[in-house]
This record gives sequence, structure tokens and C-alpha cells, in this order.
Amino acid sequence: MSITTDLRRLPRSSRRLLLLNLVNNLGTGLVMPFLLVYVHEVRGLDVTVATTALTVFSGGAVLGAPLAGRLVDRAGARPVTVVALVVQAAGYAGYAFATGAVGFVAAGAVAGLGVGGLAAWYAMQAECAPEGLVSVVFGLSYSVGNTAMGLGGVVAAAVVSVGRPVTFQALYLADAASCLLVAVLLRGVRVPERTGTTPPSPRRPRTSYAVVYRDTGFLAVLVIGGVLLASSFAQLESGLPAYLTQEAGVTPRQLGAVFALDTAAVLVSQVLLHDLLKRARPTRLVVGAGGLWAGSWSLLLLAAGWDGAVPRLGLVATAVIVFGVASTCFVAGMPALVNRLARPETRGRYNAAWSVAKSVGFMAGPLTAGACVGAGHGKAYLAGLGVVCAALALVHLLFGTRLEPANSPKTTGG
Repeated sequence: MSITTDLRRLPRSSRRLLLLNLVNNLGTGLVMPFLLVYVHEVRGLDVTVATTALTVFSGGAVLGAPLAGRLVDRAGARPVTVVALVVQAAGYAGYAFATGAVGFVAAGAVAGLGVGGLAAWYAMQAECAPEGLVSVVFGLSYSVGNTAMGLGGVVAAAVVSVGRPVTFQALYLADAASCLLVAVLLRGVRVPERTGTTPPSPRRPRTSYAVVYRDTGFLAVLVIGGVLLASSFAQLESGLPAYLTQEAGVTPRQLGAVFALDTAAVLVSQVLLHDLLKRARPTRLVVGAGGLWAGSWSLLLLAAGWDGAVPRLGLVATAVIVFGVASTCFVAGMPALVNRLARPETRGRYNAAWSVAKSVGFMAGPLTAGACVGAGHGKAYLAGLGVVCAALALVHLLFGTRLEPANSPKTTGG
């Protein structure tokens, strides 16, 4: 069945969420690459102010996700998502008006809290998606978001000027406006009630994070998923560019083409692998992603030692395409697996726990990459990433299917 046919089969709520995800990520793409330039070259502050703001941003996301998860299980996913978007908008607007270190760090903390709160968005996507199409919805959401961020980056590159601070301010305010617009439009999204395996009871089921973290199977999934993410996605803006430019002979202009190729690979693989993503069990998709990422790192390692610019770039291009296909499999399988393991009354907390694991992975990846590549151990680091991805894929292959329920909760369309 084609991707367009399945899009038509999705309930209106799922299609609206995909569209709103595009709007939100278009705004994110406007500002994502420019914080360091804005802080250092436009505002004249030290580079460490930007890196500190980014670190605080990640810390805010780690704190925001558990709070959002608890609120989702109490109040529902949609209202929590609306609040998270408003908080995120306040943080990005704060960047626009910040002139000193305190202002940028405070804005980063607020924006991070809002982004962490968007763990509620994943719970809402799972609740709206019909049975059998959860992986498809998460995969499409990633592809749409990835494309929108790329378009936002293209627009921003054509607008910004270091000599005109107002251009950067306009972008941050536009990002804040996109968050507020999505928050308003979410009022029109109907989130269906999901039937679960919990027997009906006049008393509300007891839920807490203690219940979530006593689920040893889920903890194993979190560890595997978090380390895989730190060994793959988290390297896209840190270890991979540093290695390609310092040790693989890739120029900055070629690096831009590499990232464009990754985006294209994600989009094309989403279309070509649509039926596979829909039929495959989430555990198998995670296993496939780990194996493909291991292959991608191996190809990049081979490229650095290859004589001749053209063959070397060919290997790099092949590796990036494989990387994009792996990303498509992972973002379809991992969130779907998290939501299969969750009970209806703990869905918010399970998605929050996964958001925390992702945030930790995105912090750990750049730290390890900076330490290893910066010390001249790029090849050893790449080899290590490949071994980690392959090992985790093997572990998940051997034990992952024991964790996945035979039947996922059924969903009513909305």
C-alpha cells in the first residue's frame, strides 16, 4: 500500500499533527544553526556563553520531560503540549532580546523546559494513530520535521546578516511565533480515548515514575535506545563534521552537501521503505537501525584512508545515505516500541522517560566526540561507534522480541 493511501487512512487528528509538526520544525530550522554566531559575532560575547546556554538548554529539557509526563497522565497530552509550546516560545523570544550572558542562559533554560515538555507531543501522536500505523506516523513525523528544519535553515541563511542584529532577532521571534501558532491550532485536534489492558475500576490506577522505572524490560529499551542515539544522531552536529573535515579531507562546502544528502536519504527511504516500516515489529526496526549505523561508521572509517578525492567522497556519500536509512528505521521503531510497552495510564511518563534518555544521549554524544576527535583519535572513535552500534543491535536482536507485547493497545480513530 502506498504512502499516500496510508495518509488518507490516518484520522484527521494524525494528519493535523503532521502538518503542525511541519510548522513547528520550520520555525526551529530558522534558528537552530545560528546561536553561536548570534552570541559571539553579533552580541560580542564569549563563545562559552553560547555553549553554556546550549548546555543549560539540554538540562532544561531533561527536567521538563518528567514533569510533562506526570501532567500528561493526569490531565491529558494536548493541554500539556500547549503549555510546553508556550514556554518554548517564551524561551526563544528571550534569545531575541538577550544582550548579556545571564539573558542567554536564562532563555536557554526556559526554551529547554519547553522542548522537554514536548514529550507530551509523542504521547499525543501515539494516542491519535490507529493500530498498525503507529510506526508509520512516527516515521512520517520525523521526515516532515527533518525537511521543515532544512527549509527553515535555507530561509534563515538568505535572511541573516551579522551586521544587522535585527535579522537574528526576527528569526528568533518568528520561531516563537510558530510555537504559539501551533499551540493555538492544537485546539482543533481531537485526541481519542485509548482502550488498554487495565480492567475498569472506579478508582484511578496508581501511577508514578517508580512504576515506570521498575519495568526492567523498559529500562533495557531505554539504555539500548539512548546509547544508540548517542552513537548516531548525537554525532551529526559534533563528531561527524569534526571527523569529516579534520581527518577525511571534506571541505566545509562539501560538508553542507553531506547534510543535504542525509536529509534526502531520510525522505526517499521513508517512501521506499513505507511498507516495511508499517509491517515490521518495532524491535526489528531498532535492530536494523543499529546494524545500518555500524555499516555507515565502517564506510566512513574506510573513506579516511582511501586515496583520491572522488572515491573518498563517494564512500562518504554512500555512508551518509546508509546513515539516513538507519535514521528512518530508528525513528519509526523506537517511539512505537516505547508506546507499546506503556499502559494507557502511564503513557505520558513512558514517553517522558524516553525523552530524558534522548536528551542525555544528545549531551553525551558531543562530549565524547569533542574529547576523542579533538585529541586526534578520530579513527579509533569512529571504530568504537561502529562496534557499539553493532553490539547493541545484536543484543536487541537476541532479547528485544521478549520485551515487545504480542498485541499493542488498540486505538480508536479521531
